[in-house]
Amino acid sequence: MTAITLTAISFCSVLMFPLMAQPLSLGLNIMLATLFLCALSSMLISSWYAYILFLIYVGGLLVMFAYVASLTPNILFSNFNSLFLLILLLIPSFYVFYSYISLDLPTLGSLNQWMELNKLKKQGIQLTSSSQISILIALGIILLLNLIVVVKICYYQHASLRPYKKNTM
Repeated sequence: MTAITLTAISFCSVLMFPLMAQPLSLGLNIMLATLFLCALSSMLISSWYAYILFLIYVGGLLVMFAYVASLTPNILFSNFNSLFLLILLLIPSFYVFYSYISLDLPTLGSLNQWMELNKLKKQGIQLTSSSQISILIALGIILLLNLIVVVKICYYQHASLRPYKKNTM
């Protein structure tokens, strides 16, 4: 039941992406969707996989939305139609809960679910096998070099990435 609730909440937060008009609210919404999906993958697959996935998303979001937030002007949040948002959130939730209630759980067979989970775990292990480890190391080195370059660029100019104009009045 918890997995279905997390699925419904993350699905609703993903459906709210087009409604976001500002990068900070979109970043918060993506962060919440990532948190719910990582909690779901932690329950179903592996907690280490979910932890690494969350760290990757958080790192990417911090870099991307810090840059976007520094470039966008400061605008106030406008009022939006809360009834439309409520309907948008409730329709997928009702659908998921209704499909869960109408599902006949004893006929599913827990053996089939365990076989699927084991298959997913084996696929995650294959990603870190000895033949694929060079790709992961190369990606880590590329990310480290990108981090060093961004830090050097910021220190070189001794300022943020958004240029500020000085008033001479």
